[in-house]
Amino acid sequence: MSSLKEIGGDAEQAVAELCSCWEEENLSSEEKCKNMSEIRQELLNFWQGKISEGKLHVLKYKVKNLRDEIEVWWEKCCLSEDEKQKFEDYKSTNYTPELYDCHVEELKRLQRKFYRTEALFLLIKKHQDMWQCVVNMDNQLYNRDRLFQNRGAQLLQEERDRRAAQKDLPRLEEVIKKETELYEREHGRPFLVYGKCFSDMVLHQKEQHKENQKLLKSARKKCENRAATSDAPKVTTSVSKLKRKLVSNTQSPAVTESKQARVTSCDKLATRPTDVCHPKLGLPVRRKLIERNVSVPVKQP
Repeated sequence: MSSLKEIGGDAEQAVAELCSCWEEENLSSEEKCKNMSEIRQELLNFWQGKISEGKLHVLKYKVKNLRDEIEVWWEKCCLSEDEKQKFEDYKSTNYTPELYDCHVEELKRLQRKFYRTEALFLLIKKHQDMWQCVVNMDNQLYNRDRLFQNRGAQLLQEERDRRAAQKDLPRLEEVIKKETELYEREHGRPFLVYGKCFSDMVLHQKEQHKENQKLLKSARKKCENRAATSDAPKVTTSVSKLKRKLVSNTQSPAVTESKQARVTSCDKLATRPTDVCHPKLGLPVRRKLIERNVSVPVKQP
């Protein structure tokens, strides 16, 4: 980063060069003064523009930081979206000192509101954290992978935490209801949590959680049905039987003739004389098959 001395030295060098140019042009002293005043005004405008840009960047930075803080305090004060929309300057892009002052006032207003009933807001924060834990644990019941990630008795610890939360949550709700009723009697106006009474807000959260549980249950059932369908055995036909059937139905004439020839040769072998052993010598004796014509006498009437 250049120092002011370096910038001043560069400016003096530039002015000296301009004066030498004016001397060569034989300008009068009046013209030189006029040119110098114009240069001075241009430099002044340039630096004023740079200063304005710098101030604008600083103002944007401050407003952005204030808006981040306002969002944090909105959450601490449990404001609804409609209540947030009432602060219209939050979305303004006309960065002026007045806009900055409006953000400062909004931040102070939120801080005053929180600190007036700090104990009650802390109880509500505790309730919301506990309720979120219950929601997360209920959603884990429909996660099939958690059964394979059970390390160090994690499932047992989750069940203990769920029972403890289900036991402590109603007690905390009763305490908050009594505190909100006391606030309403003292101030004469309802104590709103995210734009609703505390009882209505709790009822709305439970109904919404019940609907989400139904959706998760139906989604898990669809996954199980899809997995059962994909694991079912597939019905396949016997390829070997089909091949044998096709071969038997599509035999060629040559194969048929060879089969007939084998059958004929077998018949010829069956009509040849058979060899029997001689009863005394034990030698084979060829005997022909003799067909005998037996005449059956016919009775005369």
